[in-house]
Amino acid sequence: MKRKRGGSVDPPRFLYVVSFHSNISYLLIASFCVLTGCTTRDVAPVAEENSELQFLNLRDGVEFVGDVACFDCHEDEYHGFNEHGMSRSMYKLTAETAVELFGSEIVVDSVSGLRYQTVSSDSGYFMLEFLLDTHGNRVHELWREMEYVVGSGTSARTYLSEQDGWFYELPVTWYTQQARWDFSPGYRVANKRFERKMADRCVVCHNSYPTPVAQTNGMYSEMPLGIGCERCHGPGGLHVSERLSSSEAPGDYDATIVNPVHLTLERRLDVCQQCHQNASVSLLRDGRTAYDFRPSERLSDYVAFFQAHETTDSGDIGVISHADRLKLSACFLDSITLETPLECTTCHDPHDGFRDKGPEYFNETCTSCHGEGRLAQLNASDALDTHSLDANCIECHMPQTDVIEAPHSAFTDHWIRVVTDDSDTQPQAAHDDIFMTAYFEQDQSGEEDADLYEGMAYITRGFQEGEQDLMLKGIDILGLAFDDGHKMSEALYLHGYANVLLSQYDAAIPTLEESVRLEPRKTERLNTLAQAYEGAGRDPQRIESLYREALRIQPLLSDVRINYGRFLETRNRVDEAITQYQEVIRSESWNALGFYNLGTAMLRQGELEKAESNLQAAIRLDPFHGGALSNLGLVQLQQGRDTQALQTLETAVERNPEHAEALENLGTLLLNSELLPGAIDMLSRATQANPRSANAFAKLGLAYFRSDNYADARLSAQKALQLNPSHPLATQIIEAL
Repeated sequence: MKRKRGGSVDPPRFLYVVSFHSNISYLLIASFCVLTGCTTRDVAPVAEENSELQFLNLRDGVEFVGDVACFDCHEDEYHGFNEHGMSRSMYKLTAETAVELFGSEIVVDSVSGLRYQTVSSDSGYFMLEFLLDTHGNRVHELWREMEYVVGSGTSARTYLSEQDGWFYELPVTWYTQQARWDFSPGYRVANKRFERKMADRCVVCHNSYPTPVAQTNGMYSEMPLGIGCERCHGPGGLHVSERLSSSEAPGDYDATIVNPVHLTLERRLDVCQQCHQNASVSLLRDGRTAYDFRPSERLSDYVAFFQAHETTDSGDIGVISHADRLKLSACFLDSITLETPLECTTCHDPHDGFRDKGPEYFNETCTSCHGEGRLAQLNASDALDTHSLDANCIECHMPQTDVIEAPHSAFTDHWIRVVTDDSDTQPQAAHDDIFMTAYFEQDQSGEEDADLYEGMAYITRGFQEGEQDLMLKGIDILGLAFDDGHKMSEALYLHGYANVLLSQYDAAIPTLEESVRLEPRKTERLNTLAQAYEGAGRDPQRIESLYREALRIQPLLSDVRINYGRFLETRNRVDEAITQYQEVIRSESWNALGFYNLGTAMLRQGELEKAESNLQAAIRLDPFHGGALSNLGLVQLQQGRDTQALQTLETAVERNPEHAEALENLGTLLLNSELLPGAIDMLSRATQANPRSANAFAKLGLAYFRSDNYADARLSAQKALQLNPSHPLATQIIEAL
């Protein structure tokens, strides 16, 4: 019987947002040892697949001890690794580690106009976000401390800031090779500002083993700095205790610690590829977390990779796909059967900080096989001139090329070959390709869960790219698999999740219910099922029980708490909703959505000063929050500050030109002020932004009526009545006509 595998993915949570607009209504909005080329060495025992060679430190209960425990016995390796880029994959930004030219450039978001500058001061290093008005005045400032550096700095240095236990990525990166500031990878396309939390799948390749807070995917009670020895050797507690008792291990190898020299080539490559492997979609296997993989195990037992395009001989060049490029090389293919085949550690000694040693370091590896005698075989004079022992092999045979993922950075292409002018070394964009190709053979072989992985991959890719067609294709693939009797807890959840995203609530409910039945303590599933029930108009008591159970399991999930608060507001339990929103901003003080919903609820309760304070806090965190600006304008109107309200609503529309509520509220203010041309303009735009708003159509009809444009007044009032047959204002307009 085939062992059934499952899958796990962590898609972003789906939110509803409550928006209060106009004066009378509101809406729902959501170390190994180095192998040296082809030279000979003593043959170490190698664990063949399914052999009796075991590593006892991989058993349950063996503790991690940290790098310092390795120092006394492995001093040279310890110091060498500390000079390696892996050990510097995350660290504190201090005067000793800073290399950047702070304040040297201002990075501008061409879409929003937001500007970013870095600042060095006696109190630390900071990133400043600011916004200018049309007169060049600063109308918004937001500061974040640059606390941590992510990346060894060979190509780039990206920064993190910690708040309330959450780690946030900052939007601007220092690109070392060009000594300049620019947006972090992906931020120029979609500027996440200071709101992107560092999820487990990001943290895992820049640190050893942090202590994540369960089911938060971004909060950590302990965060080590940098990759450590145990990422490649496994937990060291057993090894340390055994070697303190006896310095020599019995037998042919030390079974108390993984030494990758004893692994097969494929398992050695897996040790590297746990981080240095790229794919368009990466899915965790069932029951696995981002931190579960251990050296000597099959990487394919932990993750499933899918490419969003067909693989070609040249392939795309990605920042973390060097191993696959290497596997295309004749040097790799021709050495597989040797005792010391060409592999990652042939050139990249993890116990040696080789980055500052120049090309000679790598050329020595090349000439260990391609020595003077081999080079002399190149009889052509032009080739002989360039193929001396002191030539730079890497420059010609492994050229550097730009990559999509990291601007202003060049990475070595690890496909070793004779590079010609027509060689494909440039990455190709794959956004228009809808085909997903499985990377591991087990996901290509037609096993019973292969189709489930494929469907999950399409849904995940569709979410990443905002492509509904891809999500629909994934839904269809999973549906057929379910019909054939193939079930997987995470696949059931993703099927339902995708349907919720597409507002297909009734279709979402059966698979969401099944996924919750199989794993009832998954907060994300409870949250999504509650939203599906809401969308389908199901029992409110059942909806509330789902939200409350999710928060009982993990009370730190602010997005679930916001959803629960919004639900309470729909039941007119505003005081209870306010309590939920207050808890959000208490535990997550950078949550603009929490401040916005709290301020909006206070506005509904008539607590205008508290409403204004919280809405202002939301705007400080997000100056483009149209709902917060719009509702702040309503507060100011109710306080009799009409001029200030007009300025606030104009700012809301300027910064968010398609925000329906801001447009409607500004149009209403202009209408009440008898500024009819402006009112017609704003209300017309409001109906375009939200063609389901009967209020906006009715108010537009009134603006036309007061302008003596009775034909358009009738059309607008009739549209309002189509949406709401009992709309009082629209009815009055028709009667007056």
